Amino acid sequence: MSSIISETGGGRYRLGPETFSAESPDWQQILADAHEKKGRPICLCSRAEPQMYVAKIQGDYHLKRMPGTGYAHDPSCDSFALPPELSGLGQVDGKAIVTNEAGDTTIKLDFPLTVRGARGAPPDNGAGVGANETAEASPSKLGLLGLLHFLWDAAGLTLWQPAFARRSWWIVHRELTAAAERAITKSIPLSSVLFVPPSFSVEKKDELAAERRQLLHHLQPVKGKPMPLGVLVAELRDMEPSKYGRKFRFKHLPDMAFFMDQDLCKRFDKIAGDKIRAVEAVEGAHPIVIATFNMNGNYAEIRQIAVMSVNAQWIPFDHDRELRVIEAMRGRRFTKSLRYNMRVDAPIANAVLLDTSPPTAIYCPSEAIDPEAEAELVEIAKEGVYPAWFWSGGDDDMPALPAAQIGSDQIRS
Repeated sequence: MSSIISETGGGRYRLGPETFSAESPDWQQILADAHEKKGRPICLCSRAEPQMYVAKIQGDYHLKRMPGTGYAHDPSCDSFALPPELSGLGQVDGKAIVTNEAGDTTIKLDFPLTVRGARGAPPDNGAGVGANETAEASPSKLGLLGLLHFLWDAAGLTLWQPAFARRSWWIVHRELTAAAERAITKSIPLSSVLFVPPSFSVEKKDELAAERRQLLHHLQPVKGKPMPLGVLVAELRDMEPSKYGRKFRFKHLPDMAFFMDQDLCKRFDKIAGDKIRAVEAVEGAHPIVIATFNMNGNYAEIRQIAVMSVNAQWIPFDHDRELRVIEAMRGRRFTKSLRYNMRVDAPIANAVLLDTSPPTAIYCPSEAIDPEAEAELVEIAKEGVYPAWFWSGGDDDMPALPAAQIGSDQIRS
């Protein structure tokens, strides 16, 4: 996975015998030369000296961490990522998600990208929810929601610090699109099937529509061949009844309709209804949808769908208590844990504070957690790689967070 370094600046790197800084006036030329020569800059944030790679995104060059090396960076480094065991990544890393030395990632999916027939697949809101409440998803393949978690992590959208206060959909689109460029699934580039709508403007409406038609043209059905599917990641705007089910509208896509049949709508409401209402109750929050879809002329038909709740800063959250902790950490530096294929009650950290020394693992289970499961979580937290902060599910008042020991705006020196 990867995280763009230059969003906040700072940092020192070595390439061959030369040492350079992200503040260098010729930063872009340094990266361009490294990109052309396929160089591997070394990040000097820690004694581990993890390798980096250079990506070209919309004409600009960005330094990104090599997949699977986030934990080797110093916690004050923008490229730091959680040790895999603190999130659902630990279950699927090396199985459903495999990264080679060049930084390219192969993703194995448990859902199709081509279909025959018109019937939609069941909605997906994570392993163990719905008809099979106790089953754990296989670590060998990512579900739809697991893919969304992978993209969010790979795009660096789970990392937060005060300098990111102006994070917008423009940044979300840019980072998700860049993350997909280094991933392959079912022997095709993930970027060839992923559709993340760019920021919409009335002035560019016709231009954006033309670009979208070109992007989605290869998804139009061809007689006698399996129907190709795309993967949409977008913010849900609204839904309304249609003759045979429901019409979905997404933000930044006001001129494109998505339809879902009645059977799939019923299952969607049962699984995602409470989550969407919870998002609507939080000021500034966004319901993010990931869905597979097929094209039918100028509109799309949803085949499978999942929903993820994110706050105003695009940080994912599972329940109200977790949201309260995230809001309390808004002025701090932290990274959010995601579950990937794991159940909603899986014993993982909710987040990790990065401005304490050492970092602090944050645990805030839902108030619905049973005493036995909470006792197990407490033991896991005690044995973790970092000191733990724990907010018991039976306590309404949130304990004080540990004080910052590293300046929340500090980057590497």
